[in-house]
Amino acid sequence: MSAFTAKSAAELPREREVEWLWEGLIARGTLSLLGGPGGVGKSTLVAALEVAVAAGVPFLEREVAKGEVVHLDYDTDARLQGPWYPRVAAGLGVGEAALRHIRYLEPRDPSRGLGEEGLKELLEIARQGVVLLVLDSWSAAFPYLDPRRADHVAEVMGYLKEIARAGASVLVLDHSPKPLQGLSVLERGIQGSFYKTAAARSAFLLTKVAPRLTGGEDLLRLDPIKNNLAPIGDPWGIRRLWEGDALRFEVAELPEEEAGTPKRTRARRAILEVLEAGALPREELIRKVAERANAGRRTIEEAIRALVQEGALERLSLGGQGGAVAYRLALPQGLAQAPNSVCGIAENKENAVQDEEKFSASPLRETLRLRETGVEVEI
Repeated sequence: MSAFTAKSAAELPREREVEWLWEGLIARGTLSLLGGPGGVGKSTLVAALEVAVAAGVPFLEREVAKGEVVHLDYDTDARLQGPWYPRVAAGLGVGEAALRHIRYLEPRDPSRGLGEEGLKELLEIARQGVVLLVLDSWSAAFPYLDPRRADHVAEVMGYLKEIARAGASVLVLDHSPKPLQGLSVLERGIQGSFYKTAAARSAFLLTKVAPRLTGGEDLLRLDPIKNNLAPIGDPWGIRRLWEGDALRFEVAELPEEEAGTPKRTRARRAILEVLEAGALPREELIRKVAERANAGRRTIEEAIRALVQEGALERLSLGGQGGAVAYRLALPQGLAQAPNSVCGIAENKENAVQDEEKFSASPLRETLRLRETGVEVEI
């Protein structure tokens, strides 16, 4: 008896079937990121998405899945987040009955961060049929980790992917770093190691459009910076309308100065996306990025140099005449011998983490355990 089943290529699916939580943006059972400067409006926008999911009504002209929602808040507290829910419900035109389908979780001791027991509890919650689990925010939930250390980031993102794999779409809110060395907030992306974005299926950056460009309107800009399951698309505007006790969001045109994405930014994104499949020789990398990002050779070369300097890429010598080189995504410390694993938790390119028990044997697990027993650990 054969160990395999066989089909001709003509019998295989012609299109990838994706079940969406938020049409075209967040897929069911995946890990997503929403980054942005502090105070830009991430929590209010996500509160509106949560209510839309709980009520099963479209949000920003896109369909959503209907179901139970969990919001775990390390960043603020119920006194600050709670008032937004009835306001966005009124803006969506739904009754407050939908709010009963949103479970709001507060940590008993937020200063200690989200540890091993909390992660396991979230895994069990995800297995109970929750469709959306929001974590606000990565930085506040894991204050004991160095967000610049790829091994620290990969470990946590691996476990969050395991939670998503259990059925809930996991949306993590996070901050964006300040502009640095001539790079804009958009080009800097989400705070910390690029492995944070690499581990997510989709990622977005929310910024505020300067009032001088909007005539005083309250206008946000949402940039899709990664989407493995749908076209990334152009940035889009989101207008916030304050109408008495209601807060409403609607899709809006961006000012001409804000409508495009700089070629350097597109090139950086494309390089990271192309190299997710593995190392590539320099010329092949440049060719593929040029096709994807519609950027010139000089722009791409500048983006490659910047990513190498930031530690996101590794430069490999291929030997031979001419000094040929290739590039690959930099591996987190300690993972050089296991490129298809995340800090000891087995995974592959298409499937989320499969073996949660290996998390218990990881170095990070011991750090979490010690902190939960009251031992302060420096990392």
